[in-house]
Amino acid sequence: MHVSMRKLVIQAKLPNVTLLLLLSVTAFVINVAVAAKDLPKSFSKCKRDANFDKCLVDAVNEAIQVLKPGNEDFHIPILDPLHVKSLVVEAGTPPINLKQTLKNLQVHHIISSTKIQRYRTKLEKYLIVCDSLTKRIEMLGDYEMSGRILLLPITGSGKGNLTLVDAQIEHRLIGEPYEKDGRRYMRLKDYQITMNPRRVYMHFDNLFNDALLSQTMNRFLNDNWETVFNELKGGYSKSFGSIFRDISNLIFEKVPMDEIFLS
Repeated sequence: MHVSMRKLVIQAKLPNVTLLLLLSVTAFVINVAVAAKDLPKSFSKCKRDANFDKCLVDAVNEAIQVLKPGNEDFHIPILDPLHVKSLVVEAGTPPINLKQTLKNLQVHHIISSTKIQRYRTKLEKYLIVCDSLTKRIEMLGDYEMSGRILLLPITGSGKGNLTLVDAQIEHRLIGEPYEKDGRRYMRLKDYQITMNPRRVYMHFDNLFNDALLSQTMNRFLNDNWETVFNELKGGYSKSFGSIFRDISNLIFEKVPMDEIFLS
């Protein structure tokens, strides 16, 4: 059964503006950093030629692992686990009528288990598309939840765990050009994410403030994970896409386009 997402609320703050840019696994962070500082020798640069897309795949796969423990020169904190202060997602149409508020999230394995598979760039149209596989994304934190799932009421607050296994993710970055001080820049108008995990596991402590009911509902959620997550994944995707767009623009608006993409 498919019901479209009707409402989305996003509240997300991070301790460092480059953190989720790296999570988006684009090559921008590599070349932007080249324009600002000297990079470690292990970082590769990509030239706009016939091998550009392949070069980006190899360069980003190397870079995200090098930067996983953080980098003081670029004020990059530890990337694994990744800290997200707050995330709010609402699904407002039956069979899923639910509000989730997740706070103080620690996102594990998001860098360690990610592998970039393909880039498809059309720089003349300011479009970059990236496919990645993340073997495991484990989100641990505090939750508040209320609503209905398949006519069953659900409410609770406490510790929560949402784990995605073998998540195929498409990142679609849509930009536009502009000029500043006689130089050409690119800003992102939109950052779209499509997220398709092979399996999702969920556990929320203290549902209904009753141990037995909580156990029963958690079993129900996991038995019906595909129906539940398919209605919520649009909210998660739009939330992270909005974060990636805003954070990416903090860098793009400071670095000319020709310095991001080597000619």
